[in-house]
Amino acid sequence: MNRHEFIEQLKKKLRKLPFDEIKEAVEYYEQYFDEAGEENEQEVLAELGSASEVAAQIIAGFAVKGVGAAESAKAKWNTAWLVVLASLATPIALPLTLAAGALALALIIAMSAVIFSFFMAGVALLAGGVGCTLASIFVIAESFPTTLLALGLGLTASGAGVAVVVATVELSKKCFGWLTKQLGGFILRRSKR
Repeated sequence: MNRHEFIEQLKKKLRKLPFDEIKEAVEYYEQYFDEAGEENEQEVLAELGSASEVAAQIIAGFAVKGVGAAESAKAKWNTAWLVVLASLATPIALPLTLAAGALALALIIAMSAVIFSFFMAGVALLAGGVGCTLASIFVIAESFPTTLLALGLGLTASGAGVAVVVATVELSKKCFGWLTKQLGGFILRRSKR
């Protein structure tokens, strides 16, 4: 077998491939023979093996390249479909997202209002208790039992006011800590998607 016979057999074995692939393969092997020189033609033929083996390798390479192109085309179609679906979902998703944000904001405002009202109730109890305790001093000359009653009510209200303020501060720390944890977890889950 010589170079010319090898190339002709290779062309016959590759006839099912597209013309450009055949041309590219033939040019490659002709250049390979040219670089080796005429004196090394038999060594190159021995190194390459039969034209059937070379053709089988080329066809296998073409098949792998075709699968890669098909996967690439499939990935492009998947991306295109995602864009289409996202644009179709926007009229629904955007209002739902805004509604969820508004609901979260309303929850934060309502929770803050409840905590603030409890805090202010505690401050009012404390202020009323201090006022009642001070008033008990002014009625000491009038009636000792009334002074004791006013002093007891004042101290009780002051103690209750301090307890409510402390409990409200602790409750607000826990509530806002929980809310921060929930929102942070939600944001992390959304960013991982």
